[in-house]
Amino acid sequence: MPRFTKKRLALACLAALALFIALTTHFDFSGRYEGVFLLKGKHGAIFELTDDIYLGDGKRYIIGIDFDTPWTMATRLYHRHEPGKQHLVFKWNPKDGSGYVRNFISGEKRINTSLGRYIDDNNVHVHGLFVGGGLPADITSSDEMRLNDTGMAYNDGKNWYHLWCTVNEAIISGDTLKQYYPSSWKFLGSRILNQSSQSLALESTHEVVVHGVPLRVTRYAYFRAGDTYFLLSIFVKNIGKEDANIIYLYGDDPWLGNFGSSKGNVGWVKDKLIKHVGWVDTDKYSFAGYYDYGNDAVSPDHNFTNIANFIEWFGSNKPRVFFSNSEEEYPENTNTAEPLYSNERFINLVWGPKILKPGKSEHYVLAIGMAGNDPKTGFPVKPEVRLNQDVQ
Repeated sequence: MPRFTKKRLALACLAALALFIALTTHFDFSGRYEGVFLLKGKHGAIFELTDDIYLGDGKRYIIGIDFDTPWTMATRLYHRHEPGKQHLVFKWNPKDGSGYVRNFISGEKRINTSLGRYIDDNNVHVHGLFVGGGLPADITSSDEMRLNDTGMAYNDGKNWYHLWCTVNEAIISGDTLKQYYPSSWKFLGSRILNQSSQSLALESTHEVVVHGVPLRVTRYAYFRAGDTYFLLSIFVKNIGKEDANIIYLYGDDPWLGNFGSSKGNVGWVKDKLIKHVGWVDTDKYSFAGYYDYGNDAVSPDHNFTNIANFIEWFGSNKPRVFFSNSEEEYPENTNTAEPLYSNERFINLVWGPKILKPGKSEHYVLAIGMAGNDPKTGFPVKPEVRLNQDVQ
């Protein structure tokens, strides 16, 4: 009978541990390599071991190692090597359709944009050029202020401010009014079209069947160093043999200023604040946004961040645009004397309904980002948006 030495005991324990992990753990290593993270399991598994973690996974997080920390230090060293130079640093996974862009705009000021890095309300990971999510360091932190650096966020050199949250985007059947969210679209792939420290162009492609008609959705995102916005170009093409009756939605309840709170958010257009639920006159205005200033129609308090965001639309294909207190609320079925008061103050852009013939496409072009402030009045000022020849 063999002696049960300490070495054999240790090996037996390791073997037992390996067997326990194999029997109780789901392994999800898909090549994103943001770290190694142990999560509470789902779909029958006790644990999950993965190489990345998304916004929506935070409640399942147990322990992990974040590989982004040394990479961030390297980025800072590069940034200090060329002080004051505007530049982009990004990471994009074409196979997974997820990543992020860090845009250094001035000194230590920067804007981070996460794309396809979130789990939606249906508990499905969304792939492609959709604003939302964050990096593991923000999602797993016990400091809720770290969630300010999710979606699209601004850092003034000291603090993070939330600009845009997870986008609320959908195609709606004009026949049945059924909504098709990005998590239900088939992800066909993505690619980097061009890249440098000064500019970046990305593409993602999707397919969705709306009321029996297949649609191809191709999305392009363009970033330029120093810009406080990015450009989003969306093509929806009918690749079926029947007409498609579609409505396109792009909206957000951005929690501007601080993640989780709309308390100071009031709507704005070029020359006034929007304090109540209502439509924007798109014959007069080509952009709108929120301003974290406080809404007099709700409270006299103006002790907020004064950060402003904006979304601008281009071309003759104008959307209907409105402010509301929730994603489901429309001005036509709401008392328009109702102030913007909820914690889900929403801005929505709606195109259609539109009959899309076989082989035909609809095209939507948006600029999404952060506005500045007039130094005398403090009122938001939208940056000049440049549409160059690269925008498809």
